[in-house]
Amino acid sequence: MSYVGVRCLNRSLLRPFGTRGFFDQLNPFHEIKTQKYVLPKIIQGTPSQVYDVVSEVSKYHEFIPYCEDSFVNERDDSNKPKVAGLRVGFKQYDERFVCDVDCKSKVGGKEVYVVRAESLSHNLFDILSSQWTISTHPTRKDASTVELLLKFKFKSRLYNSISSIFAKSVTELVMDAFARRVYHLKKAAVLENPQ
Repeated sequence: MSYVGVRCLNRSLLRPFGTRGFFDQLNPFHEIKTQKYVLPKIIQGTPSQVYDVVSEVSKYHEFIPYCEDSFVNERDDSNKPKVAGLRVGFKQYDERFVCDVDCKSKVGGKEVYVVRAESLSHNLFDILSSQWTISTHPTRKDASTVELLLKFKFKSRLYNSISSIFAKSVTELVMDAFARRVYHLKKAAVLENPQ
């Protein structure tokens, strides 16, 4: 039996033993690709409770790890952020970026909420965008189905290479921070107004 004509679509499989793909990304001729992560999660809280936490960017510094500051420069007619930003710090790294934010509630007349953010500052990223989609859980009335879509591409080849290693765990860390925030706000509301 002959296997002539089989093509290898993954060039990394053709590397000689002992070479590393990580350093290929530092090659100035290697194309830097946009990274994309989709993280679904069930969060204990109604869609409107989750939406209130996700859409209020000015409070992010209170609960998101490594977020040193969060601010809103402009709000829309419904008092939701329109232009907002973060300052993120980790060890010797300190970066500030501003995003165009679009908050939509009751999308399509359903209890679906969407929060989109697109970076306006382009000193660190070529592309940085996120989209939160929040909807009612199909079987649990006190829970929400949440999906975070994160797309980014650093200007720096080194940052892009390193981020590919940590991006998934950082995305999960951020999602867990939002889930804890919703939980703590619900708990505080119950303690303030016991039934």
